[in-house]
Amino acid sequence: MFRSSLLVIALSLPVAAVAQTAPAAPAPPNPPVRMQAPPGAPGSEPARPTPFDEMDANHDGVVTREEYIAYQKKRFDEFDTNHDGKIDAKEIASSPPLMERNLKTAERMVREWDKNGDGIVSAEEFKAAATERFARQDKEGTGKITRPKPPGMPAMPAKGPIMPNGHTPLTPVQPQPQPQPTKP
Repeated sequence: MFRSSLLVIALSLPVAAVAQTAPAAPAPPNPPVRMQAPPGAPGSEPARPTPFDEMDANHDGVVTREEYIAYQKKRFDEFDTNHDGKIDAKEIASSPPLMERNLKTAERMVREWDKNGDGIVSAEEFKAAATERFARQDKEGTGKITRPKPPGMPAMPAKGPIMPNGHTPLTPVQPQPQPQPTKP
């Protein structure tokens, strides 16, 4: 009985000591959650119109054939920068919608590469960004980037004959002698 009491006391001492010496750390407060206001509510950002919204001219939630064709004619007119009723690749590339998209892409690139925040990418900043991009591609740290395999493509087979199932044999295939025609 005395031994079992000592054992119980001995086993409970470390737990009690830990409980007394290490008070539980208070849980960190949860960061505030930013709730988005519903579109149109005070303080909310105005919703950008989607292509569907632009096509739905009468805003009834349905795009009719006439609304769709009218929207596509508007797009054609935006591409037809010389207003001759025809469009080619140069006109499409220089049209306001594509110029705006290209400008947004260029602005994103400048924000990414411009380390000092002056709105201009110097040659040094460009080189530093290129070095970072190379390092991300050089996953093995060898200073070389190898050509990636297209997804789903098996590794190149070893040199030698390829069997009908696409595999190379483990042992070299010896050419079989072909029967020779006999002369009469």
